[in-house]
Amino acid sequence: MEWWATSFDELYLRLFEAMLSTERTEREVMGSRVMLGLRPGDRILDLCCGQGRHAVPLARAGYRVAGLDHSVYLLDQARQRADQAGVGVQWVRGDMRRLPWGERFDACLNLFTAFGYFEGEEENQRVLDEVCRVLKPGGRLLLDLSNRDYCLLRWLPRSWQYRQGAVILDETDFDPLTCRFTVTFTWIDGDRRQSISHSVRHYTAPEIEAMLRTAGLTPQAVYGDFDQTEFDIFSPRMIVIAQKPEREANGRVDRLFWRR
Repeated sequence: MEWWATSFDELYLRLFEAMLSTERTEREVMGSRVMLGLRPGDRILDLCCGQGRHAVPLARAGYRVAGLDHSVYLLDQARQRADQAGVGVQWVRGDMRRLPWGERFDACLNLFTAFGYFEGEEENQRVLDEVCRVLKPGGRLLLDLSNRDYCLLRWLPRSWQYRQGAVILDETDFDPLTCRFTVTFTWIDGDRRQSISHSVRHYTAPEIEAMLRTAGLTPQAVYGDFDQTEFDIFSPRMIVIAQKPEREANGRVDRLFWRR
């Protein structure tokens, strides 16, 4: 069974809860709204929505939101958050390679490095193909990825953290032939040990540009963070904005440009 089919459970939330603060979520939601140019009532797809961290505040802001994820546990958490907030979100369990909609969304969000999960490049490409298919003409995608160069600069094969009275061991391996970071997180609490592993393909900006164009999307900008800072090798994030053309480009070749 592939790693992503079993890794997003209660332990995943325990491991990442400390870094996923309310302030961080608010900054990511506001930055996404600005970069995508969202309008009141827009229909938004939160692809790999997880526990609803972004979908719920977007719904609270008045957008029509659908959230898709494969994890039953995280979707249950998302439903509870939406109920507590008193908002309606369409929660769907599914596979991001086969989206259960037609051309209906004004925007799509894919946040917190929820791309590059699949070992076959054609499978990761299919995700972008599907995003293009379900976006309306003129619809936009925000793809929030880890910056591969930054990750390599900061790569430690092993590190330790202390959280909630427990010890967390991070063991990281990078394969230069596949550009995959594989991380095993082990939660050690007394005699109790639990582990999960993530294996994610990390891309360069030119690679993502080529994949977006293959999917039929036009890259528009790349940023280093949600405040639209300039992207460089020291940027922790690589946030790419792309758009589905309103019509055929009549042979014009658009190029990805760097916002400064």
